[in-house]
Amino acid sequence: MRRERVVLLCLALLGLQQVSRATLRQSREIIITDAVRRIQNDGYNVERHSVTTKDGYVLTLHRIPQVDPELGSLLRRPVVFLLSGLYASSDVWLLNGREDSLAYLLWRAGYDVWLGNNRGNIYCRKNMWRNTTEREFWDFSWHEMGVYDLPAQVDYVLRTTGQKAMHFVGISQGGTVFLVLNSMMPQYNAVFKSATLLAPVAYVSNTKSGLAKVIGPVLGTRNYVSKMLEGVEMFSTNKFFKKFLSMTCLENEKPLVCISRLWPAVGYDTRFLNKTLLPDLMANFPAGGSVKQLMHYFQGYVSTRFRQYDYGPERNWLHYQQLEPPEYALENVSTPVTVFLLGKRLHCGAGGHLAIAHPVAQRGSRVQGSLEAMEPL
Repeated sequence: MRRERVVLLCLALLGLQQVSRATLRQSREIIITDAVRRIQNDGYNVERHSVTTKDGYVLTLHRIPQVDPELGSLLRRPVVFLLSGLYASSDVWLLNGREDSLAYLLWRAGYDVWLGNNRGNIYCRKNMWRNTTEREFWDFSWHEMGVYDLPAQVDYVLRTTGQKAMHFVGISQGGTVFLVLNSMMPQYNAVFKSATLLAPVAYVSNTKSGLAKVIGPVLGTRNYVSKMLEGVEMFSTNKFFKKFLSMTCLENEKPLVCISRLWPAVGYDTRFLNKTLLPDLMANFPAGGSVKQLMHYFQGYVSTRFRQYDYGPERNWLHYQQLEPPEYALENVSTPVTVFLLGKRLHCGAGGHLAIAHPVAQRGSRVQGSLEAMEPL
């Protein structure tokens, strides 16, 4: 297990380094907005799987399996599960191309690679009892992803592969979801051999984001605006619209003009952004989600705590039997965790505009599992 973890960490670090390499675009279709097509186009086997959560959301998973080249049968290999960040999808693990994408690096290292997705993104817009035109469909934050989406996907992967445990890699909100799951349902710590968290988001009060400073006090508190935005979709997932945006980011346009459209997510610092990937990035991000996801982070910015969603005193009493929302019990997290930091601050995504402070810095003593902090070269 120790050897597997070392290999996984090295590949994760390599994957992060590849983001900063402004390599020439490989000879592949520029604009692909479907993970299955992209994986096939990059020359790998792929499977599409579906799982239904306890509250009825139908989630899509993508698998890059290990296949016997002669017999064509599936090979039993260590499982690694990758989970993307805020308003993203499984596509983010594939955008660096067939040689440099982390999903492919892990596959070439011998892992059975599973790419997860969360409710509300382009692959998870179905519910057994609700449709996307109803406010109830969008009334979720990353808390529901942690207590419903991730356990449903983990259970399905283990059941399908016959494995008893897996490795986990999450970026940005993916790290948040992991912490929520293992603090709320600590029995799941046993099914993770290791967790590699790339710029995970937990405590957000130290962010330098102007967006948080301006909008945070509004969307991070209980008022008429924030109440009205609960149950509202954040971004359109129309593929034709995103392809149109992608076409405006072709190589003949000045990169800064295109990057400016992404600043709320990736920030102004573009030193580590592979600008040749902008057309693909614009075509696949944002992948959809709810306003409530962002509001939950803004609540953390205002309260300076990592805790469940604040519905206001009256509704908090109905939800939690207390006036204030309970904090996540990070002391329940016992999985061996490695956190990758970008610079002296922890950042959200490649540029990290929604910068955060993680338990490594603020609540490290509460995480019971072995915890390492690593800074990419």
